[in-house]
Amino acid sequence: MLKRYLLGIDAGSSSVKSVLFDREGHMIASDSKRNRREEATERTRELGIEEIDAGNIWESTKVCVSHVIQKSGIDAAQIAAVGICSFGNGVVVVDRAGNAAARAALSQDYRASKIVEGYKKEGKLDRINQIIAGTLFAGEPGPILRWYKENQPAVYNRINGVLMCKDFLILKLTGQLSADINCFGGSSLLDLSTFGYSRELMDLYGVPEMYDKLPKLHESSEIAGTVSGEAAKATGLAVGTPVVAGMMDILACLVGAGASAEGIVTIVAGTWCINETQSAKIIPGASANQPSLGKGLYLNCSYTGASAVNYDWFIKALGGTAIMEAQKRGVSQYQVLDEIIGRMSPERTEVLFHPFVAQPSVHPNAKANFFNIDQNTSYGEMVYAVAEGIVFLHKWHIDFLRKEGCMINLARLTGGIAHSGEWAQLFADILQIPVEVVESDEVGALGSAITAGIGAKVYEDYQDGFQHAVRIKERFEPSAEHAEGFAERYKEWERLMNALMSYWDEK
Repeated sequence: MLKRYLLGIDAGSSSVKSVLFDREGHMIASDSKRNRREEATERTRELGIEEIDAGNIWESTKVCVSHVIQKSGIDAAQIAAVGICSFGNGVVVVDRAGNAAARAALSQDYRASKIVEGYKKEGKLDRINQIIAGTLFAGEPGPILRWYKENQPAVYNRINGVLMCKDFLILKLTGQLSADINCFGGSSLLDLSTFGYSRELMDLYGVPEMYDKLPKLHESSEIAGTVSGEAAKATGLAVGTPVVAGMMDILACLVGAGASAEGIVTIVAGTWCINETQSAKIIPGASANQPSLGKGLYLNCSYTGASAVNYDWFIKALGGTAIMEAQKRGVSQYQVLDEIIGRMSPERTEVLFHPFVAQPSVHPNAKANFFNIDQNTSYGEMVYAVAEGIVFLHKWHIDFLRKEGCMINLARLTGGIAHSGEWAQLFADILQIPVEVVESDEVGALGSAITAGIGAKVYEDYQDGFQHAVRIKERFEPSAEHAEGFAERYKEWERLMNALMSYWDEK
């Protein structure tokens, strides 16, 4: 039987998306399901714990995959392979039976912040950062494992496998403990000079026992296992369907956007503020230099933990005006807000916004804030300031990459914001480079499907996958009309941020 389809799964902390594509990247069917989350307690908030039951993510995945197969009406045996991406960092620890030994820690988890401070005081942090070719933060597996060792030894002693979220799903689908070099490298678990494990690194983290609990490493497109009989019954997939090792969601977005060429920056404007480009060099001081799409290639990343989530916060906390207008007109609240953004310009407001509602941020103690509000400030000015502030933060990261020698003359915009022409134009005008949006609405899932296609020999390589499955929907050219105004406002925005550093130092 000709295997004509590829299944891409994008597993996030809030929901799971499952999308079936044909060889040409056309979406055949899709489904998503929110992960069941328990409310954080006062104690977990105090400790900086952000976690979820990993079993709930697996339950969402089973439902999504089953629904997609049902919706498509295809014979599951026609699916050539499955690819999975997920958020990186955080950690899922499993016991000998393959069950989660603790709730899955998410990448925004900051329970281990004091442990990272301890690495610095002990003189270990610089060497850790040298090995991982990045900047360690508290939400990464090494510090969290150390936290388990110090605070929950019963959990620590049960650990038989250290995984990322997608690896846990692969375990449930195939029964295999596996990992890929991109996601593990981007989660500070590899020596980036060798793309392999390091006993020295685990010693520096203070968890030498975990070296032998690290799973087998694969290339992202390498087959990690095949769907088991038990998983087939739970999902509707055919027994024996190949499952590739996958990758972190941010690299999957680059793949789904076809943005591997030099000079292109992939912008992921979602929960995190991700800015990434592929090159043949390691950039000192970058957030991460992940293994990328081939030997000697790195995903140079500059990021913080809050992009569009600032917009979500604003709508939840201050979105009443837009909601009422939307209800009156019978349209989406997002359409109302997009229209406000489209009507504004940098010359029409003095209000500025720092989009620091989540960590990791520009400073461990950074918080979001508005500036220059007075009694005449309008709702529209505040909406616009939030949008502009989010794009300014992306610019701040992209400027860092440029200063370190990355050639950037084109952006591919992904994430929910990419659906809005007003937002895409704002990115183009502030960055002063063309911004392209791809046709697929599920870029991460498409990137996972392309990667699965390479593993299943549906595509020869990534470039072949791009040629078949990635299409540009729209291109936004930068306007010179407000370039000077944006430059002045960005300079003020950055100056205010730098002025707050000493205040945050003292908190």
